[in-house]
Amino acid sequence: MTNFARVWAILRKELSTLLYNLIAYLVWGIFLVGTGLFLWVFSGSAIQTGAAEMDNFFAVAPWFMLFLVPALTMRTFPEEFRSGTYELLATVPISRWAIILGKYLAVGVVILLALVPTLVFYASLGWLAQPRWHIDHGAIQGAYIGLAGMALVLAALGLWMATLTSHTIIAFLLGVFVGFLWLVGFEFASDLPIGKPLQDFFAQMSLMEHYRSLSRGVVDSRDILYLLLVVTGGLYLAYQSLSRRHP
Repeated sequence: MTNFARVWAILRKELSTLLYNLIAYLVWGIFLVGTGLFLWVFSGSAIQTGAAEMDNFFAVAPWFMLFLVPALTMRTFPEEFRSGTYELLATVPISRWAIILGKYLAVGVVILLALVPTLVFYASLGWLAQPRWHIDHGAIQGAYIGLAGMALVLAALGLWMATLTSHTIIAFLLGVFVGFLWLVGFEFASDLPIGKPLQDFFAQMSLMEHYRSLSRGVVDSRDILYLLLVVTGGLYLAYQSLSRRHP
């Protein structure tokens, strides 16, 4: 069996697990309904202001992702550790990287599919705009790229946290904590009086800062590189964690 086939087998297994336990449907429903309420109903919504823009959606979506992504990653490893199935999986000729990538891609597919129905919001605003379709397409499309990248980063960090414990609730809380640190913790640190070099460093480490940059409608290669590096780093740390647990 090739490495690709092994990753594909793990991916299919994880997807079926997520869909069988209704986790994916809950994530999709909460994300769609929650962000839809902020966009269309709550104070400052598009209907109240009459503005054809998705600012409310992109303002609250990261906070939904902060909790929903760890809800997906919290089961990836802890349940297998607790039931002993990971020990069995580790004895078959499947590399740790294949296991990690298969589980990560399954979570990534579920997360990205959560964004697909929200394109209805985009199309609706474009249709209702006066003149029709006169909206900032570049900013919206850039924000979607940033949101997808942010979700994939949170998935990598959540997967790493899931390798550290055999308890799903602890994995969830750790995932939320490390996600919050990357999302706004570094940004908060950049505002402290710690000297400009450290302020600049923490600002560049902030996931929210790169998300805002992409939301301006300019896809900067530095932002994409940042997202790729954090995803790679999170998966590498997950690999190291599994290596220590099962040498």
